[in-house]
Amino acid sequence: MTLCYEDKNIPPFFLGSGFEVPNYRPGATIEILRGLENKVRNVKFKFVRKPWQRCLKEVQKNKVDAVVASYRAERSTFLNFPINELGKVDETLAISMLGTCLVGKQGLGQDVANNNFPISLAVPRGYAVLKSLQQDLYRVIQTDSQDDAYQLVLKGLVDGALGLCQIYDEQISGFPYSDLLEPVFPPVDISYGYLALSKDFLKQNPEVSRALWEGLGAMPLHEYYLDYVNNPVNHKIPRY
Repeated sequence: MTLCYEDKNIPPFFLGSGFEVPNYRPGATIEILRGLENKVRNVKFKFVRKPWQRCLKEVQKNKVDAVVASYRAERSTFLNFPINELGKVDETLAISMLGTCLVGKQGLGQDVANNNFPISLAVPRGYAVLKSLQQDLYRVIQTDSQDDAYQLVLKGLVDGALGLCQIYDEQISGFPYSDLLEPVFPPVDISYGYLALSKDFLKQNPEVSRALWEGLGAMPLHEYYLDYVNNPVNHKIPRY
């Protein structure tokens, strides 16, 4: 089955930029899916890398079989997510559970605690977490990449950016320049990522689809992400 994922370097999920899939340390998400192949018979992933919006368009047209994506109501019109007995998305079968925090220089946490809003925030275009922010509290500057966002913070041109700060229940500093910047807890957003399947794939392979989701639910997923956070290939890597 063909899975499309973003052609940007987004640690700890995907490492490397461009169209090639690294053989060594490709990212926690890719390693999880490669491990999933050993749990589900007759499944072999073929990974292709493209701009994120193109991945979504191709899975919508059934040109690829799957993407890794957070649940959005509008996406359910062309993507299948694992559903529980109550007809809701089954969070126990997610491929990730991650917290996103405000990230900035020392003093940002005090500004938040003292309600010194609005806070200027640099965020890459297309980040879904923007929808969860209380808009009147932030002055958002959109950038082309997460590295651009962090550069604005480091230069003192904005107050903060967004970064990975929690994996399941464990607080971490899984963002670039964590030696210079610090997260502000609690997270502004907790998101679940899912192996989201095309309509055609689920229709043609209902048993395999369920086996894939249940296989993820039985894996120690947090260990993969923590390994990449604690043993980064390069600390100065772009985007989240």
